[in-house]
This record gives sequence, C-alpha cells and structure tokens, in this order.
Amino acid sequence: MFRRILLTLIILVLGLGVAVPSFAQSQNFTDLPGNSDMAHMNGASGAVFVATNSYDEVRGNEVVMYRRAANGLLTLVGRFPTGGQGSGPGTRFRADGLGSANSVVLSKNNQWLFAVNGGDDSVSVFRVHEHGLELRDHVYSGGIFPNSVTVRNNLVYVLNAANEGNITGFRMDGQGKLTPIDGSTRTIDANQTFPPDALFNPAGISFTPDGRQLVVTIKDGPAIPEATGKGRILVFNLDNRGLPGVAPVVYEGNNNGPFGFDFDKRGNLLVADFVGGPELTGAASSYKINPDGSLTVISNNVADGQIDTCWLVTNGKYAYGSNFGTDNISSWVVGDDGSLTLLAAEAAHTDEEITFPLDLAVTPNGKFLYLVQPGNGKVGMWAINDDGSLTSLGAATGLEPTADSEPPAYFTHLGGSPAGIAAY
Repeated sequence: MFRRILLTLIILVLGLGVAVPSFAQSQNFTDLPGNSDMAHMNGASGAVFVATNSYDEVRGNEVVMYRRAANGLLTLVGRFPTGGQGSGPGTRFRADGLGSANSVVLSKNNQWLFAVNGGDDSVSVFRVHEHGLELRDHVYSGGIFPNSVTVRNNLVYVLNAANEGNITGFRMDGQGKLTPIDGSTRTIDANQTFPPDALFNPAGISFTPDGRQLVVTIKDGPAIPEATGKGRILVFNLDNRGLPGVAPVVYEGNNNGPFGFDFDKRGNLLVADFVGGPELTGAASSYKINPDGSLTVISNNVADGQIDTCWLVTNGKYAYGSNFGTDNISSWVVGDDGSLTLLAAEAAHTDEEITFPLDLAVTPNGKFLYLVQPGNGKVGMWAINDDGSLTSLGAATGLEPTADSEPPAYFTHLGGSPAGIAAY
C-alpha cells in the first residue's frame, strides 16, 4: 500500500509538472419515530450492521446483520437488500470501494438504519427489528456517488462525492419515508472526476453532537506543494429549519488527508489524518468547533507510525484508528480538553494479513469495538478494557471478500467490497 501511494505521488507530480436537544426552543426538529424502549433485542445486547457494497444485477447492495451477545460475540442474522447498487471494488484500491466513513449509520434510538448506494446514486432506510431489517425507502441521493450519510432526529443529510460534490438534506416521516428538503443542497468544490479517486474524494459527513452544525471532510490527497490541498474540513452552520448556510466555513490547516472522524463527550472533533505523520504515515488530530463554524486546533497530527490511518471512533475515553495499509488499529487517550495522546501505535492486529481494515464502530456502552475487514470478508471483534487496551474476540464471518482482480473497476460484479458499519 505504501509503495502504491508513493507511486501515485510520483505520477501526480510528473503529471502536474510540479518540481437536537440543545437546540433553541424555536427549532422544531422532532425525535425520530420508533419504540426507543427496544434498545436491546429481547435478551441480546444489540446488533452490528455492515454493507456489502456489492454491484450485483440480482442482489445489489445488501446490509449484513449480526446479533451481538452480551460478551461482544457476533452471530449472523441475515442479508437484507437495500434496493440499490453498491459501488463494487474501487479503482484506486480494490478493498476501498467508497473511500469514506459513515456510509452505514443508525438513528439515536437504534430503530432506523441508513445506507448509501454508490452504484445507483441512492440512499436506503430500514426499520430495525429483532430478527432482521425492513426496507422502508430507497430514494435518489440528490447527487452522484453518495458515500456518507448522517441523521439527527428526523433530519438526514447525504454526502455525494463525485464531480464537484454536494450535501443534500431530507426529512423522514413516521413510516421511514424520505422527502428532499427544498433549498438544502450545497456544493462542496470536491474537485473530483467520476468515479471518485479514493486518495482525494470527500470522505464523511456528520451532525455535530448538539445538532447545530454539519461537518464534512475532504481528503485532497497526500499534500504536494503547489499541486494539492492539505485536506479540508468544512463546517456548515444550520438554521432553525435545518438548512445549511450558503457556504461552509473551510479549515485548510496542516491536516494531510482528513478522513474519518468522531466527537468526544464535549463535542470536540477528532479526525483521522491518513497521511498526517512523517513520511506519509498516519496520525490523528483534534479541534474545538466554535459557534461560527471555525476550528481551533487542540492536537495536531499526533502520529502513530502506521500506514493509512483512515477511520477513527471514540468511546469517550479513548480513540481508535484503523490502518488500511498495516492491518492494525492504533489508539489514543482522549483528554478532558479534547487533546489526543498516542496510547499504542499497534493496539491490535487483524486476525490475518492483508485484511485491508476499513470502518470501525464502538458500541454505545463503550465496551466493544468492531472492524470491517474486506480482505478476508470478516468483522473483527475486540473488547475494550478499562485502560484502553483491546482484547481480541476473534472475527465473525459472513461477508464476501473483495475480489482479487486486475484492474479493479467500479460498477462491475467482481465480488464483495464490504464498507460501512454501525453497532449498538
């Protein structure tokens, strides 16, 4: 992977010729419908969901559901079609078809699941039941190549990554039906071609914990002076109707590839920088999000020495980043002020080599960590100990491994390309 990135940089240089509960009362957002009492599935402790991201004329994209036991172990429940098509394996990296985070998300009450379909420009909504998922809606995403989605109460926003890219908002009714919000679409100047390039494309979207803002990350590729950006973090302030400002506040610091992100218990932004460390190694950064949408750096590029730190989640006390190029997980201590301190460069390793670890999910109780491993078609499982260390629980099968084919290509039936994970 490291050699491939270096080769890509050389090619680029030559080619470019470069030597809301806290909302004000006037805001009328409502809680998503659903029986929030069913936080646990009749004796089981929860569930984990992973999208196959397959491009398949018969089955299309599917969400694989696992039941989660109290000890963190997963049992396969079934596969549930989204009604749309995934992207299939990627053109830059086979195992990373979407090049994004938050492509599968749950509502806060765990009763609704949302998944993007990069192959047919759509988003799907499921009702979560004890024994499976019920598809409630499948609609146009408002742009090309959706790769990330976020939900808060009855507001849903989708990140569309191709071409100039955009974000588009929807309202969801009590039956899980989505209606586009007039005037909600905002372009994001992604500078992308179609299909998107996983080194450069927009990577994720999420509401802030208080629901007042939307955050979007754009990787912009490994930084090359005078040729590429250093990565952008966009913050859209939302009005009392849930509409974003005309233009975002743009942070263009020394991010070096901002990718997946999460928020600590105080609402500070924690970001994986996939080439933020020395010699294109990974790192993580943290920021305070100010009311006007500007960012104040708390910790900048805390390096882990690993390759391609692309996805990051936190359980409040610790943050965990998955490293696509080194088949492992790094960890950081999250301070009360949002600061990051490296805990372990290699906190855990996947169960096999060449698993190409992608998205991570932490259970709401902060006790278990799950990882999508497209290289071997498994979900890695770990218990999170009080000191932040990880204890392996093995890996659950049930996903189709990414196809081993050359050249890789979007929108072809080359086997699996699992991406996106949500857990409770």
